[in-house]
Amino acid sequence: MRRSLPVAALALACVLVLAGCDLKFSLGFGSGSDGSFSGSELTVPVLYASGKKGGVTSQRITADSAGGGDLSIDITENDVSGVDPVTQSATWTAVTAATLLTGARPDTAYTFGFDARIATPAAGAVTAVGVLALYYGADVQPGVALTGGVTPLGAVSPVAGLPEQVSAAIEAGGIDTILVPAGQRTAVDAEGMAVDLDQLAATGGMTITEVADIASAYAVMTGEDLPESVFPTPPPSPSALPTAADAPAVPDAVATAVDDALDRARSSLDSAPGSTLADRARAAVARGEQLLAEDDAGGAWAAATTAADTAAAAAAPALASTEAQTLATAAVADADALLGELAAAPSSLDDADPVLAAIGWAAEADALAQQAQAFLAADADPSLSAAGLTSAALASSAVETARALAELRTDIDGAGGLASDADLDGLASLLRRAAVAATDAYDARRGDSPLAADDLNGLRTTALETARDALGARADEGGAWLALGVSTAAFARSSAALSAQSAVRVPDGVDTSDAVAQRIGIADEYTVRAVDALTATGAALPLLRGALTDAASAAASSPVPGASAVFTTPFLRARVLAFAGGVQRD
Repeated sequence: MRRSLPVAALALACVLVLAGCDLKFSLGFGSGSDGSFSGSELTVPVLYASGKKGGVTSQRITADSAGGGDLSIDITENDVSGVDPVTQSATWTAVTAATLLTGARPDTAYTFGFDARIATPAAGAVTAVGVLALYYGADVQPGVALTGGVTPLGAVSPVAGLPEQVSAAIEAGGIDTILVPAGQRTAVDAEGMAVDLDQLAATGGMTITEVADIASAYAVMTGEDLPESVFPTPPPSPSALPTAADAPAVPDAVATAVDDALDRARSSLDSAPGSTLADRARAAVARGEQLLAEDDAGGAWAAATTAADTAAAAAAPALASTEAQTLATAAVADADALLGELAAAPSSLDDADPVLAAIGWAAEADALAQQAQAFLAADADPSLSAAGLTSAALASSAVETARALAELRTDIDGAGGLASDADLDGLASLLRRAAVAATDAYDARRGDSPLAADDLNGLRTTALETARDALGARADEGGAWLALGVSTAAFARSSAALSAQSAVRVPDGVDTSDAVAQRIGIADEYTVRAVDALTATGAALPLLRGALTDAASAAASSPVPGASAVFTTPFLRARVLAFAGGVQRD
């Protein structure tokens, strides 16, 4: 899975002062035995690029217990213009990934101080490594710098501007090894030219090492391995799909729900014009049919809901405005009723699985329907009409999915205990604010460009952002599970939207298939481990396991850059349920 890493490589925790490159060190002091931080600080270098120029700055990271309060993140820069939304999002995603992967307490106060203004996701991976070093009490030493984004699952994602960053590191001095995202040993510079980073780094006496996940980066930066139980070594390629014999018994009602969702998808495709969305919907229908034929009704359900949603969006251009407004009005009423039904706290992990998913779909339906009403209003900007039609179609489909999940809840035998002391409010707050940061970054990058009708995650993200206050007030009334379901859905959608928007150009002639397989393998293995930790409690979790097998099937059938993002939703659901069940990793 990973390229071999230099055994003797040391980690870097230094303040780089470019004039003379004065190196200063600060070490972590460890964490509390209960998963809390007990006052820790370290400093790491940050490589970044701004246009045609690269830079090296430092980031001071501190973490301390919030004493039972909400997790807080304070990001500061030595610049009066404030912190860029992309930097904020990278920081929140780094903290969220570290929290979800380790089971760290969500009542921690973090401070991240940058010595320059940066506007890049390239600090995400080093921020995640820094937080993990504080959590595990690891020392970091000079010699290595890390650049790259980070996903909610802990993969190091590609970033732009690597040639400029390497050049800046050469000028600054004091760095022996630069860790870059897997597949980016050759990268495009600001002029659009392919640059061999190995050759460029050699001119400054440095070496380049590719890393695919934060565990690999952590091993180089600290000289220590993260616990295998938490950060498993991913296989060279995605794990084989579980066979039907491996899967738990699934209620007959799930197969019926699959048939209904596939029928909805086929009906929508009958009126859908030819498009990329229609092709994606047909692929999802075929995947659902195949999984159902293999007696994996849980996996077929996940594929069928994707098919129904995508097909509805593909057929949306054929809707009349009045028809779309009728769909939106009905969706608002239905979603509101469903959220009321789902507010009751679940009784077990098996009960919580469909509840968590159903709340997310119902909240999304409500937000999309209200967005459709706004976009299709008589006084609305005509350029939003297409997005309004798609929003209405997605809202109607989401309501059907939420209703089916609510009904499935009664057919699933409950097993797997819930922890009475789980800080669900704290976790919901973390995910909600991480979603806010990702949405702000998405909006900042989109600028004045209109919402694209075929950017489904973008439409969902914008709708959930607009409805944030109303959904938050509803969650305050309905309890922790409503808040958790809404925030989980919002973070999953906004992460996917931002990831698609942040795609990095691959130089001509460069084969990134190995790097793509690495990220798929990481996402698959980490999600498998998250689900295994839950099923060890005795819970069957057929819907969650189905979401995992469908994600693996989808990624394997189309192993393109960004394919690993399909694991985000099942991974988040698994880790949220792990918090709820008190299933923490040591």
